[in-house]
Amino acid sequence: MITRLTGSLLLIGLAAAAFGQGMIDQIRSKGELVIATDATYPPFEVVKNDEIVGFDADVGAELAHDMGVKVRWINLEWAGVLGCLESGKADLVMAGVTITEERKTKGYLFSRPYFLSGQVIARRKGDTRIRQPQDLKDKIVSVQAETTGQFAVQRAGVPKSHMLKFDQIQDGLMDVRNGKSDAAVADLPTLQAILRQGYPEIELAGPVFVKENLGIVAWKTHPELTSLVNQELDHMMVDGRYAAFYQRWFHEPLTTAIVAELDGVKNAGSKVLDLSKIAKTIGPGKPVTGTAFTFRWDLFREALPLLARGALLTLELTAISLVLGIAGGLGLALVRISPLGPLKAVAAVYVEVIRGTPLLMQIYVIYFVLPAFHIEMTSFEAGVLALSLNAAAYCSEVFRAGIESIDVGQMEAARSLAMTYPMSMRWVILPQTLKRVLPPLTNEAVALLKDSSLVSVVALAELMRVGKEIATNSGSPTTVYLSVAMFYLAMTLPLTWLVRRLEVRFSPTGNQRRRVA
Repeated sequence: MITRLTGSLLLIGLAAAAFGQGMIDQIRSKGELVIATDATYPPFEVVKNDEIVGFDADVGAELAHDMGVKVRWINLEWAGVLGCLESGKADLVMAGVTITEERKTKGYLFSRPYFLSGQVIARRKGDTRIRQPQDLKDKIVSVQAETTGQFAVQRAGVPKSHMLKFDQIQDGLMDVRNGKSDAAVADLPTLQAILRQGYPEIELAGPVFVKENLGIVAWKTHPELTSLVNQELDHMMVDGRYAAFYQRWFHEPLTTAIVAELDGVKNAGSKVLDLSKIAKTIGPGKPVTGTAFTFRWDLFREALPLLARGALLTLELTAISLVLGIAGGLGLALVRISPLGPLKAVAAVYVEVIRGTPLLMQIYVIYFVLPAFHIEMTSFEAGVLALSLNAAAYCSEVFRAGIESIDVGQMEAARSLAMTYPMSMRWVILPQTLKRVLPPLTNEAVALLKDSSLVSVVALAELMRVGKEIATNSGSPTTVYLSVAMFYLAMTLPLTWLVRRLEVRFSPTGNQRRRVA
């Protein structure tokens, strides 16, 4: 029995070695090591002159050099970085990723720690109410979504209703500066690097209150790649390259105490076997085959209630914004066709500015810039305002086109009956216009529902935001994003069906068919 068990374990080890060695051979055969990152995290990785630079960038380049290949970086939002491993689009992830047991259970393999980090509090200068984590419990705290900063805040006892989760910690710091948040929590080296470059109104409060180890991440099927990364990191720490990178990006020497501490947590990464000798005996493995598509029903069931709540908020945002947008669009259209010259010019400029700038930029301006003029609003109010103003501009063109499509004889006939201009519009022109614009307005509702996903940048937990948060650390982003897509389809399909029905109902051919019937 023992002999049989030992033989089984040896076979598993040989298979893992062959699989991992095959991955390394693939990297060498294609001549590049693909690393995914979120280059908004100084001093680890930032974009400068169209190139990703930073501590991670230097370490990653050396890893590729030691493998005899070039490095290619994929720059993504944090929510999509880890998913690149499951899909096979990236070989490694380097994005200041903290080693956690939860992430290990989701299928991520971590190298030995290559950097010692920790969470620290940032506050407005002079705000002595906040000195330690216990002071955050009744405060509004900004964090980067689904990072260990968020998890540290949760463990400190801050309720979810008091947390604002942003895609980038820089947005959280801006929220603190604008007075909407009381504090932000993030990695110490990142906050130090950001505060050196700006945000003079913000300071760090107290020392690190949660210590963390950062690792380089691979997918669970590539243990040999993780083993190789560990070996190369060891070499870099011995030959002085690591110390040079550390000095360059953290502006302080690598002390023997730091080296000793790194060695002390050397085994904090994933437990991977040193399979190099075994791999040599069995030769190169077969190329990795199969698909990264796996739909996990257990994860779907777990995520369903959260996604449903996000979908309800999406519908609420869309409904309010659509009503306000249609009302505003009709008003703009009436102004643009009126004889009021100055108002026509203002309306025309408004429409062109809104239609000529990205909705995402409009959301940023409303939420982050308006507070500088003492105009404060919540994330929900900012989202509704941005979507409503954007929808009004597009709806106005739909109404204007509909009004101008009505034969001019209709207005002349109404005026000949002693109707005033407002009465003619109210009782003759607009009823006919409404029939013609209903289909395109319904199309606008579909577009608005999908555009509502952009408000996630101001920490609003609508459907797409909830999906990103679940996908980031789920180990199966394919499942989560397909679930999100199904929710959007469930919400948009009734609207698209309504569009088709309205087009048939109000089209001349549709009316003719009904008369014949």
